[in-house]
Amino acid sequence: MTEPRRKVRIVSEDEFASRLRIVLQNHRLDDIGAVTGPGRSGAIAAVYTSHMLHIPFIPYGQLCPEKFRLLIIDTARESGRTLRKAARWYRNANPVVIAVYEEPPRVAFWYEAPKPQFYRHEIPHLEAA
Repeated sequence: MTEPRRKVRIVSEDEFASRLRIVLQNHRLDDIGAVTGPGRSGAIAAVYTSHMLHIPFIPYGQLCPEKFRLLIIDTARESGRTLRKAARWYRNANPVVIAVYEEPPRVAFWYEAPKPQFYRHEIPHLEAA
């Protein structure tokens, strides 16, 4: 028996950046000194946040300097297990933990959207180049 496919809404880059700004404004982040995020999507959310808040990005798993309180961010949270694990890993940094979207409903992001895969020579307008 096949499981029914879940509906997934694709979030554009513009929508994500706008939503991230709103989510960040809803938290007290004055004492945050650095940001990280688990996995690929967490890294993307953390880098965006780093630029928006003008704070350092720390690759997930790297030690956080003791002088910093850490923000741990991910694009979406379903069960919360990944972010709870991250908070335990960085417990000495007294982390603030944020998810940009809560699932369900399921979301996917512009960089995950299915795209046609072509070799360069298979794209007609590039053959003449």
